[in-house]
Amino acid sequence: MSAKSFELLLQTAFAPETPQVFEGPSTTVYQQLEQALKQSRLGKGDKVSEEVGFRFERLRLGVAIALIKAYARLADNEGAKDVLHLLLEAVKAKNTREIDKIIQKKIGLFDNLYHEIFVNEEREHLLALFEQTLDATSKEELDDLILEGLEALQEIDFDAPQPDEDDDEPLDEDFLKSIQ
Repeated sequence: MSAKSFELLLQTAFAPETPQVFEGPSTTVYQQLEQALKQSRLGKGDKVSEEVGFRFERLRLGVAIALIKAYARLADNEGAKDVLHLLLEAVKAKNTREIDKIIQKKIGLFDNLYHEIFVNEEREHLLALFEQTLDATSKEELDDLILEGLEALQEIDFDAPQPDEDDDEPLDEDFLKSIQ
């Protein structure tokens, strides 16, 4: 897996906007995890272990942000937008404890993601990938999710009308009278 794939996932999820997720380039987030993992293999103590955890969380948040952004674009769901804002706030944290504190404070927002899903395979698939991202425990799992997310986002036509969108046509008055 590469840092470029991670960057492409974010770019695809945010298109046509430019992703403003991290202070620097998104590729750096991926590379920092790789560097921290390399250091941990050299066995440099608890500080390195904390660094690996923090770098992993930032990458995981980045993948989650990409997936929830794509879901929000597809579903126009207020709950998804709230979760996106929460994740964007969490990604600015300076350590793993701060990330946990930010997320735990508003953990209930995740429950609202499942309202207004309707039956839509693309939305369900994005939410499933999002959930898998939150459950991921290794870089390899995140690598697989980045690739699967990229593949899913490539197949979605974000400009196509969604089946649950209002069709702006006025309701037939005769029909309305018949159901009263």
